[in-house]
Amino acid sequence: MSPPFELAFKYMPTPAFIIESHTGKLLAYNRNFEVLFENFNATPADTWDTLCEDAVSLKDWASLNEQIQNGHINRCESLIRVGDKLINMQLEMQAMGDSVLACVYNTDHMDLAAAENTLLKFALTESSAGLWIWEVESDLVSCSKSIASLLHCSLEKTPHSTEEWHKIVHPDDVKRLARLVDEHVTHNQEHYEVEYRILRSDQSYLWVKEHGKTYSKDANGKVKKIVGFVVDISHQKALEEHLRNQATFDELTGLLTRGAAITHFKKQLGLAKRQYTPLTMAKIHLDAQNRLNTLPMEARNIAIQTSARYIYKKIREADVLARVEPDKLLLLLPNTSVKDAKTLLNHIIHPKEDEKTTLLEGNSDPMDFCIGIAVFPEDGETIEELALSANQAVENGQEKNKQISVN
Repeated sequence: MSPPFELAFKYMPTPAFIIESHTGKLLAYNRNFEVLFENFNATPADTWDTLCEDAVSLKDWASLNEQIQNGHINRCESLIRVGDKLINMQLEMQAMGDSVLACVYNTDHMDLAAAENTLLKFALTESSAGLWIWEVESDLVSCSKSIASLLHCSLEKTPHSTEEWHKIVHPDDVKRLARLVDEHVTHNQEHYEVEYRILRSDQSYLWVKEHGKTYSKDANGKVKKIVGFVVDISHQKALEEHLRNQATFDELTGLLTRGAAITHFKKQLGLAKRQYTPLTMAKIHLDAQNRLNTLPMEARNIAIQTSARYIYKKIREADVLARVEPDKLLLLLPNTSVKDAKTLLNHIIHPKEDEKTTLLEGNSDPMDFCIGIAVFPEDGETIEELALSANQAVENGQEKNKQISVN
């Protein structure tokens, strides 16, 4: 080293030493590394295999050096001989061509705050982050206060082991989380990311995203500590659920949308084909008299909503009802003949007195309904063909002023 760098190395605040790559010899160590040994009336060893309890021979250094040079290890933990003591130290290794710079951190009494500071840039990319550190071999989990806040509990009641952590993970998510973390440790990976639900002290589940990062490895490259954080993503999940519902359910009526209904229709059609059972489709025009078009938008929406809810209550559990146009519904009646379909639909166009009162209060009148019926397989062998036949039946019914029309 040149004199300026030699002086900087000697007085750098972090204990450090330099090892010759091909021999494992200690070429130099700074003042703070020397002080560690002076506290125990000792001096540093001359080679890696005599300094490190984990190393049996220089072959161990050769193996470790190869991983450092290849960039596979930049942190490791080792038992360092300091006089007659063995001190667990975390070593940050930096390849420097023919030598390796090792910066030392005593990890026997590692403070979680130190881990948080080390991962400051890692954590600042997220909000409401709860930090944790996991010592793999001892299975000790340490949580920060932010995790306690996230779980609505005291710091003492946060999980202290993987078993305790898994107890508060949703049963449907725990196997996936455990498998992903096991793979991370088994394959000595650098980081992972997973979403799951976690139980809070009020017994409610919170969606979180967990980011884990290998914090240190041993001299053999095995993961020793993992540090990470969990982030509250419940608002994001709520938005995703809302968007899924919007894509699946009609916002005004709550019925299935056309696209979502097709999946159910095709499933029922497949069953009818395999089991040779009847299948009937009904197209329901809610405004065959064009009365709703004369109403203000708000009143028209109330009428459509009222009609849809009324019809939904009248159908059976196995039936599938969808809003396919602003004023048209499509009803699939599995295992139903034309005769049975007519009976059900007649109950719809002829409401009871209390039902009629509710409909009229909601601007709806069953006399406006016109229903076209199509039957599998006579009127079509696909959902699209049946829908076209049912639509044609509606048009025929309007022309002939019939409320129920069969193709």
